[in-house]
Amino acid sequence: MERQYMTLGYYSGFDKLFKPTFEVMDYLKNPIWGDAKIIRELIKDRLIKGENDLEGLANHLRDQNILHLTGHLVEGITLDRAVRERVHIELPLREDEKRFGMAWSTIHKLDATNGRLRRNVKLPIGTFDKDTPIIEILRELKPAFPLFDLDLALTDGVNKMLLIRREELLQELSPAQE
Repeated sequence: MERQYMTLGYYSGFDKLFKPTFEVMDYLKNPIWGDAKIIRELIKDRLIKGENDLEGLANHLRDQNILHLTGHLVEGITLDRAVRERVHIELPLREDEKRFGMAWSTIHKLDATNGRLRRNVKLPIGTFDKDTPIIEILRELKPAFPLFDLDLALTDGVNKMLLIRREELLQELSPAQE
């Protein structure tokens, strides 16, 4: 069985000779599948509606067993932005990530100046006094979300942590299915 992926990026653009290029890559920019010829054949065979039919291409990749049944195919620019973004969640969340995403986003929306609270705040994870650093509140999420690597999220960014977590979970599931 080939390796499956949870999140892939679809990159479309032009090469140095201005020929159209279409490629599916993982978050590390490793080419996974496709080129302009294959994409055009899929359009000709009416398997996808056009060059930018992400939903149709995602379904085709699921049929080819490249993208997991619950995986996401996102635009390449969205995947690149997600890997660079450290604070705001740019990726579509899976069901098991929605509570974490809501908690992470809520903490980042708190009224703060220079990374410190401007007033006392009561949250489900505790009460925090004025001038508490936001990073300390984020660290308090660890007991509530033990399946998420908050240290990685704080150092490399939340989106990268989610991408790595998804791929690791999929790799743990794969040997069990064989």
